Amino acid sequence: MSELQSKLDAIAVERRARNDLVSRRVEASLAESKARADDLAKTAGGVAQRLNERATRARTAAGWERAERPDSNDNLGLTFEDPEPAAEATNGHPAPEQPQRRGRHARSDDLEDDYSSTDWLA
Repeated sequence: MSELQSKLDAIAVERRARNDLVSRRVEASLAESKARADDLAKTAGGVAQRLNERATRARTAAGWERAERPDSNDNLGLTFEDPEPAAEATNGHPAPEQPQRRGRHARSDDLEDDYSSTDWLA
């Protein structure tokens, strides 16, 4: 019986040693992967910035884009709002709401394409 117990103890020790070895390999691999990913991210960021600057210079040189200038009308303090026509009041009364059509009767309000009164059999 003691021989069996000593074999089981030896197996347990070997299993712990293997698990420790695997854990160290995983930690080393994760650290290496993180370092590689950080280097790639830094390189990719630099490349993207250079490409963006090159594209901006090309657009500016081609005349498509001009350098930013301050707007001369900003100091006037004017704001423009475009109210929706349906929300405007007419003669002191709010605009009537249009009924919504559903199903096969949902047609556009454009009269040019309204063929509902056309007799197709004539």
